[in-house]
Amino acid sequence: MSADKNHRDGNPHIITLTGRLVLRTFGKHSKSEHLGVFIVTDQGDYLIRPAGGNPFMNNPLAALAGKTITTEGYIVDYVFLAKSWQEAD
Repeated sequence: MSADKNHRDGNPHIITLTGRLVLRTFGKHSKSEHLGVFIVTDQGDYLIRPAGGNPFMNNPLAALAGKTITTEGYIVDYVFLAKSWQEAD
């Protein structure tokens, strides 16, 4: 995805988010419609995926749906690209 390429050579602004992971339909009524993993935070909801991961493969964060995580990464448009994450207590 081009979202990842925007920061490969630069220095993205790394932030930390804590939120609950939920599965929702992304791109409803479009050719891109699929079940996406979102992080729901006080700052907003973002589609989340591992930074550097293939956006067309299964998202490993889907296994944590329903759980609260703390993650570090950066936001590009509406996508949070997670560099690291751990389940919150």
